[in-house]
Amino acid sequence: MSDFSATAAPPLRIALVYDMDACKGPTGVTRHAMAQLDQLRQRSDVSLQLISGRITQADGLIYWDSLEGVKRKELPLRTRDCLRVWRMTDRPPIEWWSGEVDWVYSPSEYYIPTRQSRLAVTSHDVLQDVTIAGERRKALLAKVFAKASKILSVSEFNSKQLKAFYPVETEGKIAYVPNAADDLFYEAATRSEREGIRGELGLPAGVPYLLSVANFQPRKNLPRLVRALGRLPEVASGDLAIVLLGDGDIDGTVAVRDAISSISSRALVKLPGYRQGKALRAAYAESTALVFPSTCESFGIPVVEAMAQGIPVALANSTALPEVGGDAGWYFVPEDESAIASTVRAVLDRPTERAEKIEIGRRIAAGYRWKAANDRLVEALRRA
Repeated sequence: MSDFSATAAPPLRIALVYDMDACKGPTGVTRHAMAQLDQLRQRSDVSLQLISGRITQADGLIYWDSLEGVKRKELPLRTRDCLRVWRMTDRPPIEWWSGEVDWVYSPSEYYIPTRQSRLAVTSHDVLQDVTIAGERRKALLAKVFAKASKILSVSEFNSKQLKAFYPVETEGKIAYVPNAADDLFYEAATRSEREGIRGELGLPAGVPYLLSVANFQPRKNLPRLVRALGRLPEVASGDLAIVLLGDGDIDGTVAVRDAISSISSRALVKLPGYRQGKALRAAYAESTALVFPSTCESFGIPVVEAMAQGIPVALANSTALPEVGGDAGWYFVPEDESAIASTVRAVLDRPTERAEKIEIGRRIAAGYRWKAANDRLVEALRRA
C-alpha cells in the first residue's frame, strides 16, 4: 500500500467526528476510532482536525487534552444529542465548526450533515445492525450510507453484508479498511507485567486460564461459553480458570452470572471488567487460549491481539471470524456447547498442532497493523 506522504499532493483536509465520551470502557468501534485518529495525526499528507460533542466523561477529557498539536472543536451539546438534532433537522452543517474540508470522516456510522464536504463513514457490523438493532437503526443506516461518498468496511464479510442489505445506497462506495491491533501487542509483555496481571485478575499463582475478551452482549454468547467450558474436567475442578474480560448492562451481567451458577461450584470464573493497553497484553500473554464464541462478528480485534501475542484462538466458525483467524483458528459451531467444549479440548490436548497454529497466527496478525489500515483509508479518500 503506497504512502502518500511521499508525493507532492496537497494535504488532505479531514475533519474526524467522534464521541470522546466513548473512551470510557472502549469497544472495538472506539478502539478503531482512536487508532485511526492517532495514525492520521502523524501524517504529513493529512491536515487533521478533531470534532466531538461536549465531553462529560473523565476518560474522554483526558484523551482530548492529550492530543497536542491536533486542531480540536468541541460542539455545544453531547455527541449523542447532536446526532439526534441532525437526524431531525439536517442542520447545522458540520462546516460551522470545521470550516472548509475535503472530507468529514466518521469512524462509526454517524449521520453528519455537510454543506460541500464529502462524508466518509466506517461500517463495523452491518449484520448486527440489521438483524438485532431493529427497524429504526436499519432506516438510519440507509440514510447514512446514502449520504456518504465513501463507506469503509472492516472486513470482506461486512462488505458482502453491505451489498446484500443496502445495494443501492452502497453501490460503488465500499472500500476495504480492516481493523488491526495496536503496536504494543506485537511486543512481548514483560515478566513483571505478566506476574502482576494475575493478582489484578484475582487469580491464584500458577493456575492456567482460558480468556474471553468481549462485552456482555447477547451476540457475544458468553453464557453458552461458560456452560461449555464448565464441561471440561479441569474447569469443573478449579484447575483451569475462566477469565471474562469485559462488562455489560444488568441483563447481560445477570445472564453471565446465571451461567456461572449452573456449573461446578469449584470452577474458578473471574469477571474483572475491562483491561486496556499493557494490562490487556499481559492478560493475553498469561492465558492458555482465547475463546471467542460470538454469533455475530464482522471483525474481532481480540483475535488479532491474541494471535500477535502467540496465543491459540478458538473461534466461532461463522460470520467474519474465519476470515480473520484463517488457518490459525480452531473452529466450532457457536450455538453448540458440546462443539465449543470439544474444540477447546483439542487446543489443550494437541501441543504440536497448537504450536503450528500459533506460528501461523503470528504471521496472520502481522498483516493487521494500524499503519497499513490507515494507508488504505487515506488512499480510498484520495482516489474518491
